[in-house]
This record gives sequence, structure tokens and C-alpha cells, in this order.
Amino acid sequence: MKFLDAQQREQIGFSFVMDKLGITTPYGLQERKNIVPFKHSEIDILNHELNSLDTVINSINSHTEEYNSIGRIFCKLKDIRNSIKRCSEGETLDEIELYEIKYFSMLVAQLKDVLDELHLNIGELNLNSLHGIIYTLDPGDTGIPTFYVYDEYSKILKSIRENKKQKEKEIFTAKTEEERSLLKQQRLDLVIEEEAEELRIRKELTTDISKETKSLNQNIKAIGRLDFLIAKANLSIAYNGTRPKICSEMKIRLSDASSPEIKEILEKDKKRFTTVSIDLNAGTTIITGANMGGKSVTLKTIALNLLLGQMGFFVFAKDAEFPILNFIHFVSDDMQSVSKGLSTFGAEIIKLKEVVECVKREDGFIALDEFARGTNPKEGYYLVKALCKYLTKFNSASLISTHYDGVVQDNMEHYQVMGLKNVDFNELKYKINENKTHSVELIQEHMDYKLEKVSKENKVPKDALNIALLLGLQNEIVDIAKEFYNQEEQNGE
Repeated sequence: MKFLDAQQREQIGFSFVMDKLGITTPYGLQERKNIVPFKHSEIDILNHELNSLDTVINSINSHTEEYNSIGRIFCKLKDIRNSIKRCSEGETLDEIELYEIKYFSMLVAQLKDVLDELHLNIGELNLNSLHGIIYTLDPGDTGIPTFYVYDEYSKILKSIRENKKQKEKEIFTAKTEEERSLLKQQRLDLVIEEEAEELRIRKELTTDISKETKSLNQNIKAIGRLDFLIAKANLSIAYNGTRPKICSEMKIRLSDASSPEIKEILEKDKKRFTTVSIDLNAGTTIITGANMGGKSVTLKTIALNLLLGQMGFFVFAKDAEFPILNFIHFVSDDMQSVSKGLSTFGAEIIKLKEVVECVKREDGFIALDEFARGTNPKEGYYLVKALCKYLTKFNSASLISTHYDGVVQDNMEHYQVMGLKNVDFNELKYKINENKTHSVELIQEHMDYKLEKVSKENKVPKDALNIALLLGLQNEIVDIAKEFYNQEEQNGE
């Protein structure tokens, strides 16, 4: 998948965002189902989508009551697409279908009145008048959203029904069983005539409506677009979304980006989400930091916002700029291939082959989360270093998180998770000793997940040893580990 498969979209929080879209109509749901990233050749269409979203957001903020009215109308709309299809294919509609088309047309008239008041000036949201259908299905001009094959459609039908009613009275007053039986047969003959005449009328009505199927389908498309745009606008309002700037060069800039799913999970636990700010260009950018440092969250947050932007959403950031990408790849050690019998490392390599073939052909974004973590550390280090160097040759933006030292070279950008850099360990150790059952939570509270740009010489913070100490691992073991580390430093390894 050039823009992530279903499992990857779930991983980065895209599925969560889609579930948060408050879509009401079956037509809006179809719009959501059909959503795909915009292509390079569609930059004007993407900008139009963002303009439309901007317009609707501003409109919602200043016309609350009108949008409440639209919401109430949306709740009443049924899916009439199958009836329209049957109608266009010459099949005769039944009374229920005729009622649903009548009610739909009346609701469209109400919706059109509200939209005319809003003056959105978004062409694809314009609704066609369906007064012809309303007049056809409401010959008595009652304005009541019900349907019946009315007497007004046919003098013959009216006469048949009057005769049938007269026969029913006569049956009620008949003196003999023989007389009653004869009258019942006469009534049955009239029922057959009535059904035949009703069928003729329904065929005629279906023919009349078939002339309006183009307008009906255009309105269905417009309603779906409106429902989808309103849902996107409400999502942006709820999460303080920002319109991204679409640029032409390979430049990705996110300021204070967030992930609604992760933010919601943390807030439930009364924890704070650290926003992500980063600048990426063509080539390789490295993020280093120890485990528990939030590198995976950072990559997922960036991938999520880029994917949303490619699909015409406002992004969850204070500021954002990026081009239209040809692909987005996110590779982590939690992939579908593992469940199919491959090792973690094997699954990563299979995915990497696909990524490399893609990057040779097109420009896009690649996120590799702790690549080669599942193999021999020495081999993993050389593989990551080689991969980082290889990806600098291309115009794609590659972002690689790793805990390996020494993979950053001169032509790469280097970010580091601040982690426990500024923590008073004695104070934190005291707090943990006072509340050992919540030691992990206390460490997470003091962990600084912000990124800072550093030089290539900056080594990965050795937070793992500090965390081990804080969590109560015996000092003797940690001291031995420190000795090995110091020896390695002295030997220049």
C-alpha cells in the first residue's frame, strides 16, 4: 500500500480519526469510504478542498442554529439510491419507494433553503430543485410527507374506489348469505380493477420521476459532500486543526503536531501529551533516544498528520507545510507479516524491499521505527547505518528512529528525544522509593519527549541504565554495565 495498509492506519491513529467523524447520512458515509490521497496533478483540487473546508469551518462558527437545522434534516434522510437505480432501469416503483422519494425531495427543499441562507458559494454543494417531483407525488399540495396513490391521479381510480366503498356498505347490510357472497365477488372484481389502475399510475409516476434521476443523483452527491465537509470541519474545530500549506519542494514542517488518539489515551490517565515539532527535507533525518523516549509516538504523529493532509483534512498542529506526496510508508516491528509466520526482522526486510522500490520511482515520506531492532545488534547497527546512507540519495524525506550510536553522517539531520536529560535523579529516585508501585508512571511523568536538533556527534542518551537504577535493578549489575560501556568508550567502539 502506497499510503499505508489498514493495520498501519490503525497503528498511527488514522482509523481513530475516521471513527471520530460525525457523519450522519448514508451519502456522507459513501464519501468517507471513497476517500483517497490527492495526486500531484490534483494540487488545484486539493487546494479547493482545503478552501471549502475553511469556508465551512468559518460558517459553522458563525451560524450555529442553521447547522443544527442541517443536522436535523440529515437525520431524516434515507438511502434512496436503489430506488433511483430501479427507476432509471424502467422498473416500476412501489408505494414505499415513491413515499421515500417524495420525502427525500421535501427534505432537499428544506436543506436548499438553509444553504441559500448560508451563502457558502461552494459549487458542488448546490442543490437542484425537486419541486417537479414534489408536485408529481403530492397532487393535492398537502405538504404532508406521506404517499398514497391518490384519487387525484385518475377519475377511473376515483370511480372504482367509490363503487368499492358502496359495495362494502351493501355487504354490511345484506340480508342473505347468497346476496352477501355475490356482493363480495363484485367487490373483489373492483379490488382487482383498483390494483390494475394503481399499477398503471405507479408506472406513469415512475416514468415521470425517471426524467429527474440526474437531478436526484446530483443532489445525493452534494448532500454526501456537505455531510463529509461538515464532519471534517467539526473534527478540526474539536481538535484545533490547522490548514496545511501545500508547497512544491520536498520540505516537511510540523509545529506542535499531535495525535488525537494518543492524546486522548494519555488524558484519560491524567498525563500530558508532548507535541511534535520537526523540519524534514529530502534525504535522511535521524531521531535518537533511549527506550521509553517516545520515538514511536513521534513517528506515528508525523505519519498521521501527513496522511490527513494528503486527503484534504486540516492537520492537528499549530502550523504545517508539506508537498503532495506520492507515498507514505511506516515500517515498525509490529506488522501483519509477523502473524503470518515471519520473524520481526524478516517482516521488516520484506517491507523494506517494497519501500526501496517505491523510493526509486517516486518522491514521498518514509518512517522507519527502530529498524532492525529484532536482529543481532552489531549487524543491526551496520544495516541501519547503511540504510540511512542509502536513503540520502533520493528526493524522498526519510525519518529513521534508532537507539544506535554512530549512524548519523554529515549530510543528515539529527534530532534527539530529550528524555531524562534535565531530571534531578536523586529527587526522582526519592519519589520512586516513596511510591514503588507507580515507579514506571513516575519515570514517564518526568520524561521529556520533546525533540531537539543536535549535531551528528551527539550520542544516544544512556537513559536505559538510569531507568534500570530508578526501577530498582541491583547496583552491582548496573555498575558492571557501566564498566563495559566505559571500556567501549575508551576503545572508541
